[in-house]
Amino acid sequence: MRHVSRLRSEATNRTKTNIVATLYTQLFGNLFCAYRLYQFLVFNIITISSELSSNISNMLRNLTRRFDCALRLQRQTYPHAVRLLSTTNVSRALFTQYACESRLNKKQPTLSTAAAGISIHATPTAHEADNEYVPYRTELESGSRASALIAALRERFRLTDEEAQRILSDEQVRRSYRSRCMTNAVDRLMLEGVTKKSFLEYPWLLVLDQHRLELKLELIKSMHMLDINHFVPFLRLTVPRLRKLVGTLNAETNEYPQKNRVYYISEKLGVSPEIVTKYLSKRLFILEMPYEMFEKNLEHMIHYNVSPINILRDLWAFRYTPKSVELRLERAQRAKKDKIMPWMVRCPEPILQRSLKLSLDELQVLGEFSSVVEYLAHRLGFSVTETKAIMDRHPQVHTVRVTKIKEVLDYLLDVAKFTRFEIAQVPRILCHSLKTTQKRMEELQSLGCRPSTLVILCRSRREYEKFLQQWTSQHGAPQQINSS
Repeated sequence: MRHVSRLRSEATNRTKTNIVATLYTQLFGNLFCAYRLYQFLVFNIITISSELSSNISNMLRNLTRRFDCALRLQRQTYPHAVRLLSTTNVSRALFTQYACESRLNKKQPTLSTAAAGISIHATPTAHEADNEYVPYRTELESGSRASALIAALRERFRLTDEEAQRILSDEQVRRSYRSRCMTNAVDRLMLEGVTKKSFLEYPWLLVLDQHRLELKLELIKSMHMLDINHFVPFLRLTVPRLRKLVGTLNAETNEYPQKNRVYYISEKLGVSPEIVTKYLSKRLFILEMPYEMFEKNLEHMIHYNVSPINILRDLWAFRYTPKSVELRLERAQRAKKDKIMPWMVRCPEPILQRSLKLSLDELQVLGEFSSVVEYLAHRLGFSVTETKAIMDRHPQVHTVRVTKIKEVLDYLLDVAKFTRFEIAQVPRILCHSLKTTQKRMEELQSLGCRPSTLVILCRSRREYEKFLQQWTSQHGAPQQINSS
């Protein structure tokens, strides 16, 4: 009897234990699901809604912590229930945080926009506290295809196909558009007033780092400027280099009425500030050299009629002392150089002497004539209009020195006995080497050949040798042949 009673008592206890375990299993499962649901709602509400007050947010966070504490207490008090829970089908109903989020996102289309904003860049990790949420980081966005970049730019500017291709052909843009988002820099620069013209001139603006761009814009805005587009080329400098440059320019604001050396140069040369900074950004020493030295050198170049664009293209002449600059420019003016260039200031002395000698020789050849066209018209006996038309048939003739033209004409008219009409038919002969012309004429005369046209004298070596072979094979032919 005692054995039967003991068996009944043990069966009753096991039944009670199973019932209690089942109840706690269901309670634990419900609490766990509610906890995960509340955690998801708290995370989304705090992330999406900006209208909730801090008190409501704190209340929801505290509620989440209480659920967490309750779950830990249940696990410690009834471990057998937890073990039973892991072996039952109830565990399949428990959602992890990510599964819960994914299912709720599919069931709530109204939150699609917010759910799309929760990317891997904003998902809290295990080592973060419950009240720490990672904000969305736009700089970690992935790049896009070229068509997507062009579409984004065309939304902001009216780009033609040629302009779009010009941007994409830039080396830095072509190397970076697949790995980063470029529209952030475009939008930021547009807010500061950077125009479409600047983006086309400097496509590398699209690949500027967002953080460094902010620092550079703050530095540039600390200067005296009339338009941000005047200083866009300086955005390519590093932050320390730009900070040093801005400090130098701001230190001399009282030296110029324009308050800035860039605007001072622009006014002196009569060139727009955009063009000035385009060249100065490559030669920053111009903006940092002593004011007195810079001003005197600039005045000397303006006084001796050096072209403004030539000054900007060759700024190395400013590194010489004002006295040496003035001396070189004065020598060039005495030699009556029609075009004084900055390289005459910095070139070696033998090169300058040779250049000045050639100029004097040209003046001596021209004599009373003011141009090569007038001189050639006088030598060939044509009008200036007719001579210009003859030279236009072979435009390279306009670049030949008048001293060489004189030597070629002297040989063809006086020695080789060609007529002025034969020379006018082949103006290319004026560009040809006089030494080669003399050598070929002597060789043809030794074979008893007098060409009826000057074309053969201007041909390539291969064509000329072919003509000689043809003449040799036809030795019995008349002496005068048509080589055209």
